[in-house]
Amino acid sequence: MHIICATKTEALPIIEALDLKLATHKPFSTYQNGIIALTISGIGMINAAVATSHILTIKNEKILNIGYAAGMELGELFHIHKVIESCSNRVFHLLRSETLPNMACTTYPLPQTKPTKTLADMEAAAIVQAAKIFKAPVAILKVVSDRFDPNNFIKDTSLIEKHLDVILSQIELQSAQNFQR
Repeated sequence: MHIICATKTEALPIIEALDLKLATHKPFSTYQNGIIALTISGIGMINAAVATSHILTIKNEKILNIGYAAGMELGELFHIHKVIESCSNRVFHLLRSETLPNMACTTYPLPQTKPTKTLADMEAAAIVQAAKIFKAPVAILKVVSDRFDPNNFIKDTSLIEKHLDVILSQIELQSAQNFQR
């Protein structure tokens, strides 16, 4: 399985908990431990799509996106069951979680300042679309980092750390089963 995070802030608690070591720095920083790999894609749809495609060109494997999103429930962890790409209004349905709260997420090209009915991020739709092209299974976990105020979001690892046990159990669960193609 391969985990994709947009930023090192999102990735660091997972890297440390899984004892992942830096394997490559270019074109993306990738950490691995022999079983699980984690790549830091960079923020935005283009970075996310390129990183996902790069990963899947090397090895077609399960993709798990873990990261921050805007939403009203600050600090809460959600399993994403529906991804909406805001520019085209394309909708991608993923499997629902039986153990975590499910939520929809809309991917935008810029940080959102107006509250929406879904979570808002800048990578999920690109990751799902790239994974679908390669017919790779994909799942997404998002932690709410701000209430649609990109100038006042939590910029440290505390939100991932708060949910680290649940995230690690989801990584183990996702590694053991097939999820949405």
